[in-house]
Amino acid sequence: MQQFFYLRAKKLDISTGHPWIVVIHKSDADRYGLRPGDEINVNWRSKQHEAVVDISEKLVKSGQIGLFVDVFNEYKIQEHQLLELSLAGRPKSIKSIQKKLLGKELCYQEIYSIISDIVKDRLTDAELGFFVASALAKKGNFSHREMYYMVKAMADTGTRFHFGKIVADKHSIGGLPGNRVTPIIVAIVASYGVIMPKTSSRAVTSAAGTADTFEVLTSVSYDSEQIKKIVKKVGACLMWGANDVAPADDKILNIVYQLGMELYTKMVISIVAKKVAMGITHLILDVPVGPTAKVTTLKDAKTISQLFLFLTKKFHIKTKILIQKSAVGPVGKGIGPSLEARDILRVLQQKDNRPIDLEQKSLLLAGTLLELVKKAKKGTGVYMARRALINGQAWKKMKQIIIAQGGKPIDSEKVKIGRLHYNILAHKNGRIVEVHNKNLVEICRLLGAPKLETAGIYFHKMINEPVKKSDVLFTLYTDNYLHLNTAKEILNKIWIYKIK
Repeated sequence: MQQFFYLRAKKLDISTGHPWIVVIHKSDADRYGLRPGDEINVNWRSKQHEAVVDISEKLVKSGQIGLFVDVFNEYKIQEHQLLELSLAGRPKSIKSIQKKLLGKELCYQEIYSIISDIVKDRLTDAELGFFVASALAKKGNFSHREMYYMVKAMADTGTRFHFGKIVADKHSIGGLPGNRVTPIIVAIVASYGVIMPKTSSRAVTSAAGTADTFEVLTSVSYDSEQIKKIVKKVGACLMWGANDVAPADDKILNIVYQLGMELYTKMVISIVAKKVAMGITHLILDVPVGPTAKVTTLKDAKTISQLFLFLTKKFHIKTKILIQKSAVGPVGKGIGPSLEARDILRVLQQKDNRPIDLEQKSLLLAGTLLELVKKAKKGTGVYMARRALINGQAWKKMKQIIIAQGGKPIDSEKVKIGRLHYNILAHKNGRIVEVHNKNLVEICRLLGAPKLETAGIYFHKMINEPVKKSDVLFTLYTDNYLHLNTAKEILNKIWIYKIK
């Protein structure tokens, strides 16, 4: 028979990212036979969650259970609330992980048990790390069938959307600074009546993610029910992914980052799981390939593409992949949330100073997607996409999306950028032959991006353009003198442009 005991909740003013670790006083731990690392069930208001025990003599008093601030914020537990606790059994999914470590193939039920326990925080980081390394590493032993099972389990353990028979999406593997084509594509394609519920990521190591950039213009944080209402109203959205869409993904991703591994298998599974959860039926995948892109070789690009096509076919998602060879520099002129948002608006509002490379890439991808969903005849997609920009229907659709998500449409030149700026000048005559993307991102982050949305770099000269000595190559923007001075100092040690 399960034995219960009771302790009162105490808020620990610490945010961990791993909320369900609880702290119990040593005397209570001795009384109930608990050791560090033991798992217990926490029950409150007909809800239950499993937690891992830590023990302290200072953080909490006898009779208290310390919960991190993450729990109070997300689960609405009240401080001093009496919680019912009991010992938890060892997760059954551990046996499935052990089986995978031995190189054996898992069935769907076994993979589902692992993914379900990840969502419920029943696995420790070590246990999850063993699973990731054994199954998803470059030399892991996951079969294609197991990858399909994992995608299905990741989608099935969260909310799944059903928006209609044709639901379009575009995804980029990433790795290039700027490249903020997604909002432009959504506006163009949705302006032709195609449903396009787009969820995007925030920056992890880059200067801005699509969600960071679009948040300059409107809110991007909504729950699943709100997303449904917005898409029903205007036919599209641009959101930071809801917490209950393939919820295991972020937890697995956190382990991948801790391991310092770039796992192509994990990346593909993650992307497809979210597309399945969002009810996508037609997908364009952009795969930039270059020395500083996320995918560095054509061989890897083809391997990734084959896995994408296998998985999307299993879920009846019609997919077309565009491999962009020799992706060597940024796309667009602004790098950083506000500067990228301004670029997007300049394209949609057809300003004379709009970044043409960003516009052309957006037209190619949007046109291809319009052809894929049969809104355009073969060979006419780019023409239709361009027409949507020129006649203003794409900007009209974008205004609808911004308003539906709680924002107010503005002119591109009213986007706030950093009040402090500093110009970097060319040291000689010549032609720009190379941009170091990683150094570019490093400087943007030193300026404060993406957290400081007004920070970043604006390019006045692009690859292959001729320059004269003392021409302005790019401008640094920020609102913080310390950030600006640090970036200027580092620019004396690293390079962004090469001129020959």
